Amino acid sequence: MKLEKILNGIDRGVRSGPADIDITAVSDDSRLVTPGSLFVALMGHSNDGRNFIDEAVSRGAAAIVSDPWLPAPEGVIKISVSDIRGALASIAKNFYGDPSAKLKVIGITGTNGKTTVTYLIESIVKSAGAGAGVIGTVNYRFNGGVRPAKNTTPGVLELQKLLSEMAAGGVSYAAVEVSSHALDQGRVSGVGLDIGLFTNITSDHLDYHKTEAEYFKAKSKIFGHLKARGLAILNNDDEKVASLKGSVKARTLTYGIGRPSDIRALNIKLSSDGSAFDVSTPVSKLSIRTRLIGMHNVSNCLAAIAAMYALGVDAKAITEGIGSLTSIPGRLEPVDAEAPFKVLVDYAHTEDALNNVLSILKEISKGKIWTVFGCGGDRDRSKRPLMGTAACKFSDRVIITSDNPRSEEPGDIIKDIESGIKGKFSNYDIVPDRREAIRKAVSSAAAGDIVLIAGKGHEDYQMIKEKVIHFDDREVAAEMLAQIPKGKDAGKRDSKGGARPSLVGRSR
Repeated sequence: MKLEKILNGIDRGVRSGPADIDITAVSDDSRLVTPGSLFVALMGHSNDGRNFIDEAVSRGAAAIVSDPWLPAPEGVIKISVSDIRGALASIAKNFYGDPSAKLKVIGITGTNGKTTVTYLIESIVKSAGAGAGVIGTVNYRFNGGVRPAKNTTPGVLELQKLLSEMAAGGVSYAAVEVSSHALDQGRVSGVGLDIGLFTNITSDHLDYHKTEAEYFKAKSKIFGHLKARGLAILNNDDEKVASLKGSVKARTLTYGIGRPSDIRALNIKLSSDGSAFDVSTPVSKLSIRTRLIGMHNVSNCLAAIAAMYALGVDAKAITEGIGSLTSIPGRLEPVDAEAPFKVLVDYAHTEDALNNVLSILKEISKGKIWTVFGCGGDRDRSKRPLMGTAACKFSDRVIITSDNPRSEEPGDIIKDIESGIKGKFSNYDIVPDRREAIRKAVSSAAAGDIVLIAGKGHEDYQMIKEKVIHFDDREVAAEMLAQIPKGKDAGKRDSKGGARPSLVGRSR
């Protein structure tokens, strides 16, 4: 593509170098530059792209875009811009042919529920016989292909590239998880949304945003990316989210359970096997049956229904799509095993998410609830004692352990968690090694109990200092369950109220 076409619409300053040329690729990472590339020297939070211009040129960059400081050698086209992030967004949009204009794009933000809503939308779209694409926390996928997710929302260039490939591959609907970091850093700039959906807001990521007000402000930016006829969908049960209705400069649609809403759930019946409820819309009523557990998943279903209703998907596809989705990776995902108790793995890593999951399990459990959880290192410390309180409040027994400690000492993170519960609760143990913590919970559970392993969900790794090791809660739980003897005595409590047989202390 010609350089001038790529730079169309960008407010440019000084330009130097030879006449217009063909550009073969665009990159903001000097390590990925190939001959004939345009390198955008982006100033990030930890690196300044201008420091890597020489490397980009050595790898064959034919042109450089930067702010007014342009230390590029002679023979390379140099373009200065006043807004480097805005320029990158426009460059990505132009280079990949504005793919969001060719798709129905649903952007989902909120503290909790984003991943579940994308899976629901994907299932509904497939039931409607259309092509679906998903970009989110678990992975990026479309047309049967799956790619690992580096971030919940990829960078500007990768996002436009993915959407371009989807459009070229026959995808009609793209469901995109939009994180607060992505909105704050402009990663979705240049992407037009047909739907902007806000699920809920609770405290999270304060290590980055510093205050809850700034976090909410970042999330609310999603509605600035709506297309001219785009629609804002708001969770009416969340007071803060609902308050945006008067300030959003777009058409709005609300969904909810407790408050009167455009899309509302009625006659809700919850069980350990799923949920059943009716849905009232402005034009019809639906009867929904889902394998997803809990009231929070009723809300997630409503969010997906609202988006699909707004985009004209028929009721049959909506009900069939929701009904056919059996589980979501790491979201109250059952560990399949022949055991007299349930083991569930969930990504809950905030106080609100843990509250939601455990309050649901408390209602449906026929026995005790055992919760294994920890908190991530180098992340929002303020939520650690709150999560400890949530876990102890709704569980019969809590085992506090490591999550992804990263550069922090696991013991220090556990002390932060314990600061919210010490002296207030006594129903917890501390087992820093996550494998041993899971072993202890599984070996202690009895018939009718529920073991919840929370915090990491679909993740298959642990980050300890500079190391990333393979660790999947689901695999470890299945391994421990396989060690439980089968037979009439399995899962029964002993005379002292404990469970037998115990796996603690056994060799692997």
